[in-house]
Amino acid sequence: MVKFLVHRPIAVLMAFTACFIVGLVTYFTLPVSLLPDIAIPEITVQISAQNTSARELENTVVKPLRQQLIQVARLKDMDSEARDGAGLIRLSFDFGTNTDLAFIEVNEKIDAAMNYLPKDAERPKVVKASATDIPVFYLNLTLKNDSAYGQTDERAFLDLCEFAENVIKRRIEQLTEVAMVDVTGLVERQLQIVPDKNKLAVLGLSIQDVETALAQNNVEPGSMIVRDGYYEYNIKFSTLLRTEDDVKNILINKEGRIIRLEEFCEIGVVPVKEKGISMSNGKRAVTLAIIKQADENMDNMKEAIGGTMNYFQSVYPDIEFSVSRNQTELLDYTISNLQQNLSLGFLFICIVAVLFLGDVKSPFIIGLSMVVSIVICFLFFYLFKMSLNIISLSGLILALGMMIDSSIIVTENISQYRERGYSLRRACIAGTSEVITPMLSSSLTTIAVFVPLIFMSGIAGAIFYDQAFSVTVGLMVSYFTGIMLLPVLYMLVYRTGLRKSWFSRIRINNPIKDHTLDRFYDAGVDFIFAHKTASVLFCIISIPLCVFMFYFIGKERMPEIDQNELIARVEWNENIHVDESNRRVDDLMKQVDDRVTEHAAYVGMQDYILNGGSELSSTEAELYFKTEKPSGIYSLQELLEKEIREKYPLAVVTFSPPETIFEKLFVTGEADVVAELHTANKSQAPDAEHLQRLEKEITRVADNVPTGIAFRNQMNLIINKEKLLLYNVSYDELTRVLRTAFKENKVSVLRSYQQYLPISIAGEEKSVNSVLSETLVRTMADGNGEVNHIPLNNLVTVVPAEDLKSITAGKNGEYIPLSFYDVKDAPELMRNVKEVVSEEKEWEVDFSGSFFSNEKMMGELTVILFVSLLLMYFILCAQFESFLQPLIVLMEIPIDTAFALLALWVFGHTLNLMSAIGIIVTCGIVVNDSILKMDAINELRKAGMPLVEAIHTAGRRRLRAIIMTSLTTVFAMVPLLFTSDMGSEMQKPLSIAMIGSMVVGTLVSLFIIPLIYWFIYRKHDKNEVH
Repeated sequence: MVKFLVHRPIAVLMAFTACFIVGLVTYFTLPVSLLPDIAIPEITVQISAQNTSARELENTVVKPLRQQLIQVARLKDMDSEARDGAGLIRLSFDFGTNTDLAFIEVNEKIDAAMNYLPKDAERPKVVKASATDIPVFYLNLTLKNDSAYGQTDERAFLDLCEFAENVIKRRIEQLTEVAMVDVTGLVERQLQIVPDKNKLAVLGLSIQDVETALAQNNVEPGSMIVRDGYYEYNIKFSTLLRTEDDVKNILINKEGRIIRLEEFCEIGVVPVKEKGISMSNGKRAVTLAIIKQADENMDNMKEAIGGTMNYFQSVYPDIEFSVSRNQTELLDYTISNLQQNLSLGFLFICIVAVLFLGDVKSPFIIGLSMVVSIVICFLFFYLFKMSLNIISLSGLILALGMMIDSSIIVTENISQYRERGYSLRRACIAGTSEVITPMLSSSLTTIAVFVPLIFMSGIAGAIFYDQAFSVTVGLMVSYFTGIMLLPVLYMLVYRTGLRKSWFSRIRINNPIKDHTLDRFYDAGVDFIFAHKTASVLFCIISIPLCVFMFYFIGKERMPEIDQNELIARVEWNENIHVDESNRRVDDLMKQVDDRVTEHAAYVGMQDYILNGGSELSSTEAELYFKTEKPSGIYSLQELLEKEIREKYPLAVVTFSPPETIFEKLFVTGEADVVAELHTANKSQAPDAEHLQRLEKEITRVADNVPTGIAFRNQMNLIINKEKLLLYNVSYDELTRVLRTAFKENKVSVLRSYQQYLPISIAGEEKSVNSVLSETLVRTMADGNGEVNHIPLNNLVTVVPAEDLKSITAGKNGEYIPLSFYDVKDAPELMRNVKEVVSEEKEWEVDFSGSFFSNEKMMGELTVILFVSLLLMYFILCAQFESFLQPLIVLMEIPIDTAFALLALWVFGHTLNLMSAIGIIVTCGIVVNDSILKMDAINELRKAGMPLVEAIHTAGRRRLRAIIMTSLTTVFAMVPLLFTSDMGSEMQKPLSIAMIGSMVVGTLVSLFIIPLIYWFIYRKHDKNEVH
């Protein structure tokens, strides 16, 4: 085949040029995204029920829903949380579940469950999650004229809210690149009626009369058609309330007197009592979270939105637009860094080649074939619909070092044949043909390592798919380029008139002359053969070392990534309202203003639809900070902790990195161990004191402070039924008065032409005790038609109480979670907690958390490694036609692994997914060196050379190739050690593991493998000599 190709150079060149051009064209059409598009099989059901307590919501809505949803197919896990007024059920599915089908099924189950829910319950919303549903950035709209931390202009802000919701949100959602826009921070309007209590009493009116009047004046009986002779008229009756004045002019007839509503009530449009606030850089803001379509290019989206923003800014100069939490920057930075690493790695490789081969032509040939290979890879990316993302690009960087191996081996082999005096064409043919099979098997062994990684469960498998794809394609393309294009290029470059040009005259006085290398090699081999026992001992010791290091080194799922962003969630644990919470947040922000480049805060409940279950309650706040450098985060965190601890001792604060796609995929924020406490007695609610005592006890034995159980103080109003009967007060009237007094009485709707405003009747702001003593309730008319008024506190008693803030439940019913972070020894901790809980009669405990998923992942990795080794063994058996020789080659794997783990430990990294891949990959590469060497020894022995001489000669022949392939692989990884963006942070453990095991592995291939080979085959050789 090689002969045929060498005779038809132009055909070969044209074919490769065509592929190269197509590859270049496709490169520019490839989608660029941060991560592969992975559907996270997760569905969230959101339940909202105004004015329902957590316990009530759990029992009447969440529990019946859970019992229905547990039947959904392929459900992996389910947990729910009920708070006052809102609930959430999270369903996670096995990987590979079709989320669209699951989504339909969940909706069917909810429809079925609707029959069991209370009549007035709203239908829950169902939201499907995907890796791409994380906002690419947040857009904050603030008023130019507001001062930071100052008062907000209420009317102007109400207008801004309306404008943001009706104009800006819609305009952005119309862009093709945007999937949806999620809004928070809006303030709604309502029409409020505040009756004057004294006038009510004088006129003899009750709240009920006001309600009735509103209802009677706000009806639409509909329309009818009337015929009159030839004609037909459409007649409409309408007494709808359209404007504020309509409401003011409602007339009430009371015992012959006609009174206007405005005469005894204050009526006006006011903002609805807010449950949450969004702040940006100290100003009140409306925040839009922008989520991109999965298959759209990030850059196009940035341009489109940038254009829209500039337009709005020019038309509405008094609104400020600012962008925060921008993930596109991260993407640009990371992708450009990875591309730069590709090119740097490439440059290093060329330098190594020039040093070793001593002339400029060979590196030129190698470089050219490399470029061609990489560009043709993009063609395959396009054909298989892969995107350029962190994972696939790092796969290419990994492959780069290996892709060049095949080119080096071929070039190096051809040069050797020319040195032996073959003619150019014969050297090209013989040199290439000789290495076709060993190169194929070494490419296959490397691929064999990667392919099983795809079968890992969960996200890891989905992500490795991209990496395995890039490596496989890279290796196969470079293999075919190496055996088809390279010999042709070699022949053309060395044959053409380059001899006369200056280019070929550049002879670099080779610093690493062959004989220097050979001398080094001979000395090494002689030393090893002189100290046989020591060398064998070294091999034997490294195997237990490998096992020991494996158990000793720290393990986690993903490497830690330095970030210059921080999110602090504060739970004040006091019953404060949103304005007070906002004041506290402003104070904190002022403290750290000079340390951060941007900050934003969500105070209280937010209106996001897609907020992955991180719902804030009214006494919580979420603060976001961004600093110049990652180093600033730590001191900022300490300062915040100190401030909050000193000023608000009750508050609980948790810090986490912001939810980037990475966080979402690898759930790094998950607690190591979660103890789930179930009550044995289902009839009574757990009392707060008992729980707090249990929590203290658990903290004592666990040596680790769990995130606390959140309680909230509340007031229980107990209605005295006897007194109601005694004073002849109706229950309905009492609840109506209570609701009005405490400002929660929605009665009707004002239907103006474009929008509907709720109408509510409210009392004046007072403390609870004064409301109870001053508010009077009308009794029902007695026999003589007389009506009395009785103060509320005669009918109601107030009892302070404490209850769980939210009710958590899983597949097995309700539980109380205690989450432990940074656990040193998980099994020990679980044992201790179990002992404490088992002493209490009424509690049982279960455990969950990332400790278990990590165990599972490590287990899978071990199985996969085993499968990879088997596959490699099979390929090598086929290559060497022997059962024994592959074992010699595979023997070096534990040695390399031991030193890779050692290197990781020395540089303070852990064994995580990335470093594990590094180790696995190097095993694939290092084995290649040994394959080449063993193949050469076998060939020489077949030709009748004695054993020791064959070992020496083969070693020398393959020396340059082995050292060069190792150096190039190491150099391809070097740039990754010195960059600090997100992609490189992920790759750092990988490159350390690779460099550690490559260096040791090369030495082992050069010196130890021959020794073992000699040990095994010396008997055979004696027989052959005699």
